[in-house]
Amino acid sequence: MSRSTAAALAVVVVVGLVVGYAALTLLFPAEGAGTVTSTGTSTTTVLQTTSVTVSTSLPEGRWKPDGAIEDNEYAHKLELADGKYFVHWGNDNEYLHMALEGETNGWLSIGFEPTSGMQDADMIFGWAKDGEATVLDLYSQGPTGPHPPDTQLGGTNDILEHGGKEENGRTVVEFKRRLDTRDKYDKAFTRGQTIRIIWAMADVDEFTTKHDIARGSAELTLD
Repeated sequence: MSRSTAAALAVVVVVGLVVGYAALTLLFPAEGAGTVTSTGTSTTTVLQTTSVTVSTSLPEGRWKPDGAIEDNEYAHKLELADGKYFVHWGNDNEYLHMALEGETNGWLSIGFEPTSGMQDADMIFGWAKDGEATVLDLYSQGPTGPHPPDTQLGGTNDILEHGGKEENGRTVVEFKRRLDTRDKYDKAFTRGQTIRIIWAMADVDEFTTKHDIARGSAELTLD
């Protein structure tokens, strides 16, 4: 066999191997590759991936701070003062949603984790008037107060959303805050925690006025 003939045969063999390998690659794509799409002379390999999203918030649309407490809007309810005052609440990994409901045309309040009387309580006061709701983030400086807004003490207002309604002698205020606001004038909560609370209500909308309807203490537990 002449040298030219041998060289020609070698080229044919190499070309055959390249074509065969390309065919096998198209028929059996590498592990991890998904569909192969071609446009003109370019080829793009699309990798198939699985995305898992874990939701840590309440189902969309369940909670609405409108002063109307709907079925399943809150996971828990605490009845106090023989049904004159209710605390409704629910939480996820990040947020606490709460409603205060009472037989009054004045303010409602709740305080978290006081040390003695009202001392050091992380307090929320709220009321509704003329279709507008007010919800305040306060801190009690003594066993009987005063309880100025956190912002006056150098803290922050950590009420993210709020609403409320006064109707037929009843008031409802609703609010949302983070479990841990990172404000030294707020208590940091964790899932499953049992929280000591104090509560009260009055027949006027001025939060510096003393409670004159009912007050007390209780406990509630987060999910």
